[in-house]
Amino acid sequence: MSVLDDLRAAEQRVAERLRELEPSVAEYREVRDVADRLGISADAAPTPVAATRRATTRRRASRSARRSKPATATKAPAKPAGPARAGSGQRGQQLVELVRARPGITVREAGAELGVDPTSLYRVVRRLEERGELRKNGRNLEVAAASA
Repeated sequence: MSVLDDLRAAEQRVAERLRELEPSVAEYREVRDVADRLGISADAAPTPVAATRRATTRRRASRSARRSKPATATKAPAKPAGPARAGSGQRGQQLVELVRARPGITVREAGAELGVDPTSLYRVVRRLEERGELRKNGRNLEVAAASA
């Protein structure tokens, strides 16, 4: 076999491997786009849950071993930062009221107005559409005629 034959065989292997990897690359780009839309940094890798739990357990055990006397009062857990969660059905009511006040508002604008991630509103919008309370016209939201 000549060097030229080796080169052609290598080219074929590279071309085959590229064809094999193409779906993975397409999926990677798709997932990266979704992460960008959700504001998730692709560079920030989350810590595996099991490793975090083990480390936390070790720290607690180490602290309790060093204490000379047990703690008598425990601190209440901190409340999460950010907008308050709406109760069951409350977000839907807020959204309907907002659309009544601003017909044609988009889900993105509504999310900004309510102080929530717009992706969290899509399920609410779908539920309100099924109930006949809201209607989507392209990207714009409108109060359905029955509930106006």
